Amino acid sequence: MSLFSHLELVKENRSTINQHHNLVDIMFLIISAITSGCKGWQDIEIYGNKKLTWLRRFRPFVHGIPTRHSIARIFRGLDSDSLLLALYSWVNQQREKSGMPVIAFDGKTIRGASKRATDKLHLVSAYDCDSGLTLLHNCVDSKSNEIPAVRELLQMLDITGAMVTLDAMHCQKETLSQLISRKADYVVQAKGNQKNLYCAIANAFQQKIDAGEIDMDMQVASDKGHGREELRTVYRLDATLLDKEIRQDWSGIKSIIAVERVRTKGQKTSIDTHYYLSSSTDNSLISKQFETTLANRKSTTLDPGCGV
Repeated sequence: MSLFSHLELVKENRSTINQHHNLVDIMFLIISAITSGCKGWQDIEIYGNKKLTWLRRFRPFVHGIPTRHSIARIFRGLDSDSLLLALYSWVNQQREKSGMPVIAFDGKTIRGASKRATDKLHLVSAYDCDSGLTLLHNCVDSKSNEIPAVRELLQMLDITGAMVTLDAMHCQKETLSQLISRKADYVVQAKGNQKNLYCAIANAFQQKIDAGEIDMDMQVASDKGHGREELRTVYRLDATLLDKEIRQDWSGIKSIIAVERVRTKGQKTSIDTHYYLSSSTDNSLISKQFETTLANRKSTTLDPGCGV
């Protein structure tokens, strides 16, 4: 189905008497304008009038571009649930055409939302790292609510066959079980919030190093920018090195990973190591997700939900 076929399923509350402008035309106008950087109804009206010839290559726009007030009124009359369903269905359909996608979940505090830390809003987003698109996002009123928010987004997305990356906050047994049940792979950071798991992974690598064993899968990558150089080495060990009880607690775990970062800026060098667990045994694929996620964070993502 094309984008327009999905948009035709969106419901609206306008009476048939007032339907001067076609609903799909207006939704296409809004989506095109927002992804081009427009941030308000007036911007969308100006964009529509300037790009009308181009817009008519895809939709008729029989009555031209409505005023900004009419655009806003039509949009507010939409059934929001059916619009979200149409857009999510189209996004999932596009992703099915690509190979194994990397989907990164990220939480950020919205700046300026409030002066009080307890009142700050947190935006949880799911990024398709290959396309650079924000697939979905959800606002929550506290950082602790990011965990159920991510689980909700996972339910809404088609993650079958995807590699999902999550930070340490989401290193939760229920979340990983959800990913495995949805036939997705994962790479999740382990930190002190899961102390037993974190210590077990760190100890497994330390034992290998102490024994002088170097039979680990290893991938090396480098990055330069802003006067800084970074060398990243991704080491992978089989999760069978962990105790059976730990493996049983963490659904789908097949690999444990250490990422060593050596950063050099001028005469100063720093080294840090982070630990992860994964349901994949392919270290080249695991390493790729680190590079893809890093590149995605340096780029600007297109967010079709902003600006209106």
